[in-house]
Amino acid sequence: MIKIVTDSTALLSKEKQDEFNINVIPLNINVGEKSYKDGIDINGQTLIDQIENNPKDPFPITSQPSIGDFVDFYNNLTNDGSEILSIHMTDLLSGTVNSASQAAEIADGKVTVVNSHFIDQNLGHIVLEAAKMVQAGEDDVSKIVSAIKDMVNKSKLFIGASTLDNLVKGGRIGRAKGLVSKLMNLHVLFQLQETELVLQVKGRGKKTFTKWFASELEDIKNKDLSFIGISYTGSDEWPKTMQKELQEVFPNLEIPLMYTSAIVSTHTGNNAFAIMMCEK
Repeated sequence: MIKIVTDSTALLSKEKQDEFNINVIPLNINVGEKSYKDGIDINGQTLIDQIENNPKDPFPITSQPSIGDFVDFYNNLTNDGSEILSIHMTDLLSGTVNSASQAAEIADGKVTVVNSHFIDQNLGHIVLEAAKMVQAGEDDVSKIVSAIKDMVNKSKLFIGASTLDNLVKGGRIGRAKGLVSKLMNLHVLFQLQETELVLQVKGRGKKTFTKWFASELEDIKNKDLSFIGISYTGSDEWPKTMQKELQEVFPNLEIPLMYTSAIVSTHTGNNAFAIMMCEK
């Protein structure tokens, strides 16, 4: 039997996790001397509220599960003879997949680790489709890995941030190619690619996002998409507007709107959003 493992940055409802037997290992968040497990002790909304309401507190520090945490997690799942397929967030933003890979080498059972090169609902979509294959009876890990690679190649993720403060504090700003960070009221939109966050547009004010979205909607309206998701922090006003317009273009697709994880919220800051999609 194959068991699917992912990390807490994969946005999936608890119902989907339970229905498709998806096992989630949490990342860690430290705020001063307080420690939290992402998705267990803290979520994205409470994390953003904490940052906004306590500006003098130490900035949250995020970290991947330790190798030991992964080994224990894997051993508990393989003690019945099961095999594990462990699918994780991009190594561009976290060392999670590297810790998983090292743990897989010393765990008792057979563990295959995959770098999804994505995060959030894109990662969740990839994990869910892999779990559906297992539930449908697929018992060859290599075939599932091949399907994952195909989904990765057909997926896109765009991240819009209304402030650069958290990206700077979290050390992610240096990984964004082409960013000029000294403008006031700078709104930026990145595309998450395999090796870097690529700046797509930057400008002053919300029109930066509305203009980009209109262009992107025009670009994808004739594409055959299997998945679209929207995640956000802070206000849901703009994300709901995008959801409504996307739904009009893709009436047969469910387009989930979800508050992102505490890990992602830490780095994007308040009133950020992401649009994710995958072609068939």
